Amino acid sequence: MALSSEDLEQSFLTSPSEKHPSLTLKDYFGALQKFILSHDGAILLSALRKQNLQHIDLADISEVIINSEKHGAYYHIASIALTGLEKKVRFAITTALSEPAKTSLEKEFFIMQQLSDLSPDFLPETYCVEAVTLSTDSGSEEFVMMLGEWLDGYHEWHLNDNPESAKRQIQLWDYEQGYRFLSNTESHEILRQAAYILTYYYDQASFCEVYPWHHGAGDFVVKAESGALSVKLITARKYEPLVHFDRVAETDRLVAAIHFLLNLSLRVRLDRLDGVAGPAWINDFAVHAAVDGFFAGLQATSATNRLVLGSLTDFLDVIQSFDAHEILDMYESLLHIYEAEDHDDFRLIQAKLPEHADQLHTVLQDYSLAKS
Repeated sequence: MALSSEDLEQSFLTSPSEKHPSLTLKDYFGALQKFILSHDGAILLSALRKQNLQHIDLADISEVIINSEKHGAYYHIASIALTGLEKKVRFAITTALSEPAKTSLEKEFFIMQQLSDLSPDFLPETYCVEAVTLSTDSGSEEFVMMLGEWLDGYHEWHLNDNPESAKRQIQLWDYEQGYRFLSNTESHEILRQAAYILTYYYDQASFCEVYPWHHGAGDFVVKAESGALSVKLITARKYEPLVHFDRVAETDRLVAAIHFLLNLSLRVRLDRLDGVAGPAWINDFAVHAAVDGFFAGLQATSATNRLVLGSLTDFLDVIQSFDAHEILDMYESLLHIYEAEDHDDFRLIQAKLPEHADQLHTVLQDYSLAKS
C-alpha cells in the first residue's frame, strides 16, 4: 500500500506499541533509502551478484519498492523489491535503533556468517551490515541495518485457539494463501526441523549453541509447498555455551549435550498465544519432535566430522539410564536461566516441568536410533 504524505508524518514505532519521540515513518524510509544507495549502490550490486545476476548495472533497475513489514520489540523489518531485472528480486533489511539492538545486530551478522560456514541450508543469506546516520529536524539519528535474503513463501506460525476443534493448535500465518491451522503431523515436522537445525549448529566440542531463541519471537519460519514443509532459522542473537565448565573433558561433553537436549525439549514447547499474548505450551508431540530432531541432527554432524560425542548408541544408553525424577533434578541447573529471561515463561515452566520430565523420560525410553 502506497503511503500518503500524512502517513509518512506518523511516528516511527520503536516497538509494536511504543512511538519514537521524534522520528517519523518518513525518517525511517529515508534511512532505508540511504542504506540501499550507500557506496554508490555497491552494497546492492554485490547482493544482486550473489543472486547470480552478474551482468547488471543500477541503471537496469526500473523501480525500488520499500515496504515496512514488521516493527518488533528489538528489530524492524522492511523488504525491498526491485523491478526491471530478468527475475523477481526481493531483499530484507533488518534495522536496529536502540544501542543494545545495534550492538546485537552487528554481532548477529557475524554469527549468521559463522553458522552459514557450517551449512547455509537453514538460514537466509546475509550480505552486509552498515551504520546509517540520518539528519532530521530534531538532530542526527544512527541506525544499524543488515541486508539479507528475503525468504519468499516462508511465514511465521504460532499457537492459537481453533474455534472449530476447540483445541489449541499451531496456526500458519500464510499471508498469501490465508491463515490455516496445521495438523499434529505438520506441527511435529516443523518442530522436528527446528530441533534438527539447532542441534546441527550445536558445537559438541566448545558447547556453543544458538541461544536464546523463542517461537514467540518468530525465530523460525516455515514454507509449505507441494505437501512438504521447509523450516529456516532467521535470527541468531548469540552463539556461546549455555552451560559452562571449568574444563573440557569427555564427561563434560556428555553432560553438556544432555543439558542441550533438556533445554531443547522444553523450550521447543514454548510459544506466545497468537504471537503476542501470554505464554503458551505446545502439546506432547513437541517432545517427540525435539528428540527426533536432536538425534537426526547429531547424526548429520558425523558427515562433516563434527560428531565428537562418540557412539550415539552409548549416548542414548546413558540418557535412557535416567529415571523421570533424575531428569527433573537435572533441570535444576537451567531454572535460574529461565527465571532471568522471562518471568511469565518461568511461571509456566515451573507449573509444567514435572509433567514434562515424565513425558521426556517416556519418549526417550521408547526411542530407537533407527528413527533418525
